[in-house]
Amino acid sequence: MASESDSKPRCPETLPDITFKEKTCIKKAWRHVVVVLMSLILGMGIGYFVGYVLHRDPADDRSHQYPQAQHARRSPPSVFSPLSYEEIKSVVDYCEQTNITSNKRTMTIFHRNKIISLSVLIPSKDAVLAYLDNNGAYPGRYARVYVDKAMENPPYFVEYQIGPLHQAPMAHKVLRTVRDHDRRPRSTAEFSKISAIATAEFEKLNKLFEECFDGGTVSIKKRGEKQLRVSVSSLSSQVGRISTVYLLIPGKLSTSDILPVFATISHAGLDVTKWKVFDIYFFRQGPFATTDDLLTAYRTGNLTLFKLPKEYINSIKTSRDYTRHSSQPLREKAHLRPPKTIEPEGPRYTVTDYMVEWMGWSMELSMNNYHGPAIFDIRYKGERLVYENSLNDLSLLYSSLNPGAGLTLTILSDMVFRLGTFTSIIRGLDCPEYATILNVTTFSESRQKPFIREAICVYEADGQRPLWRHSGNVNSGMNHNYLNIRIPLSLGNYDYTFDFEFHLDGKMWTYATASGSLFTAFWFDGDDTVGSEKSRTQFGYRVAEHSIGSIHDHLFSFKVDIDVVSRNNTFEKIHWRGGTISEAVKSQTNKPADIYGTPFNYTRYLEFEKIREEKGLVIESKPVVWSVINENLRNKWGNFRGVRIEHTQEYQEVLPQDHPAFVAFPQMKYNLAISKHHDGEDYVDTVQYDKQRLHDPLQNLNHFLNDENIENSDLVTWVSVRFLHLPTNEDFPMTTGAPRGFLIQPMNFFHDTPTFDMPQYDIYKNGTIKNNPYFIHKQHSILPEDIDRPDYA
Repeated sequence: MASESDSKPRCPETLPDITFKEKTCIKKAWRHVVVVLMSLILGMGIGYFVGYVLHRDPADDRSHQYPQAQHARRSPPSVFSPLSYEEIKSVVDYCEQTNITSNKRTMTIFHRNKIISLSVLIPSKDAVLAYLDNNGAYPGRYARVYVDKAMENPPYFVEYQIGPLHQAPMAHKVLRTVRDHDRRPRSTAEFSKISAIATAEFEKLNKLFEECFDGGTVSIKKRGEKQLRVSVSSLSSQVGRISTVYLLIPGKLSTSDILPVFATISHAGLDVTKWKVFDIYFFRQGPFATTDDLLTAYRTGNLTLFKLPKEYINSIKTSRDYTRHSSQPLREKAHLRPPKTIEPEGPRYTVTDYMVEWMGWSMELSMNNYHGPAIFDIRYKGERLVYENSLNDLSLLYSSLNPGAGLTLTILSDMVFRLGTFTSIIRGLDCPEYATILNVTTFSESRQKPFIREAICVYEADGQRPLWRHSGNVNSGMNHNYLNIRIPLSLGNYDYTFDFEFHLDGKMWTYATASGSLFTAFWFDGDDTVGSEKSRTQFGYRVAEHSIGSIHDHLFSFKVDIDVVSRNNTFEKIHWRGGTISEAVKSQTNKPADIYGTPFNYTRYLEFEKIREEKGLVIESKPVVWSVINENLRNKWGNFRGVRIEHTQEYQEVLPQDHPAFVAFPQMKYNLAISKHHDGEDYVDTVQYDKQRLHDPLQNLNHFLNDENIENSDLVTWVSVRFLHLPTNEDFPMTTGAPRGFLIQPMNFFHDTPTFDMPQYDIYKNGTIKNNPYFIHKQHSILPEDIDRPDYA
């Protein structure tokens, strides 16, 4: 970065003397005039500058730099931190030097041995906790590296452990070998080739497309005003490797204009000359074995046509634009700046590499290339509550009978696109201007090199409401401030924002918010599968000229490894029951009892149920509290210390249990599952491999739920957060945010409310101030609007 002096014009150190030769009185008079004029100009300039400084809005100063949290480096680096640029570069170099990968530039990247993805490999939990808690040996830094062995005969796929990354010599170890190369993870190079082959095949149908789709055509080379585009989505099969290809109108909202054409492409193996497009459908007619068969039906008049009106493609462009509509006047006062939060004395948190500390909280941030954001070693007031809270998968299930979302695209997982590579912060929008932004290094498969993205926002937020309040002899309360870790991801048509909130009273909220543009399905007025209300189908509402917003869900799968102080915990369900007084007493004593003096014979009461074996749970129709307790630790009132888990979701899955999606995504069946911790059970599924083999997953939650006893054990909870989306016209062209999540909060973890070590408001009703706020009017009657921030000095 250039220094301040580099950005300014250079001036000589001394100015030359200005002299006047006094030969005449006229020249002498002119000298006085020049001096007076220069003084006036200088005075006016100074006055203007002073006036500008005094009257300008500080928000106009675009160069203002907000105070940032103090950064420091850790030595040695944390075992949780995402891989650095230098670490990824060293792994890439090591793989080339040891012939794990190839750098042959004469061969396309698709046919080379190459890295598909890599992320930090978290060591075993035993090793990590021995290091963190018991002064054990440093476990070291390692990478999990996904390598496509495309050059081998036969080709296969390998996961390696490579490291230690900060010590010599480095070494590698095989973690997993996938011999069925056709179930390998998605690669950008492969999908580019699929798209090119499908486009070349669809080019044969351009006469049909031109007549039906407003002159639109497809082409590999040409790019015209009415160019149509072929898109690709992978499918599952018993053997081989197949995908669906479909046609759409490109643009800012290309997933909103699907056309009634789709086909299947077989792309097993690496010989692209053997790849084949087959089973082509046009406007619900087919399958046609080849494009030639479809073309023959068209030429012989044996094809029912669907035609877009003339100039349709150009006419829809304005409605697919998500910039502000200039045709609509601004709302009253919308041009004024909205309120903003500030940090009056700078950040109250510190950042050390990827470790964040704030108001008794500490946590370690991480990012996985496939699975996305994760937070480790979460402690409150020095005691661990959660070992790991990590996003594992993001899956969607669409419903429709027409091309687009639901027919050609039914079961999706955004994880296969490598969630961690799509971090994308929009400054000033995703986070407050005063937020600290942390970079994360990710990996480019096509270039085989690392690159850096702005990925994580850290900031303290003003909750704009009291954390608690009470009016009495003393009006008291506390501001609701919290720390937020925010990670936005941008994946094609949808954008996701993940918020990890840490509150002053020990609560932890995890939110996932979906926004962006809809993936629609094709709609037409004469659809005989729809009733008389053509715009209101059984799969969604009509949202555009030829589009319905297909009903779907967004399922966010989290691994939440709760450790209430120590690893040995028990999961307990607390049921709210209703019954007679006698039943309430009998629920704990197993003895009937008659209690006299109660006004009613019926009451609510609690019933405690230990979950003794690994199990999946669903939200029940009657109230239930999910809790994790440490039966080896009690607070001073004799209660087991613990936490409880609360869900924002209030419904169960409606699909039958034998739906094919549940084989690969068993987490769809549950709202929460509990298993015993085992190293190697790292993620809720392996859908990067299983997307091609939904019927035969390598590893997922079903493999973890083996009826092992989990009492007083190291537990892992698998939390499924679902957002059921019924798109309406208000979701087009842009869907506004819909947050869903879960809460982990202390449950008898403390002896009392844990916030009384913070400043608070204490103001007597007679006006006497017990605890000084920043600013208060000196008057006898203290009104709510007179109270400002408490004094932290």
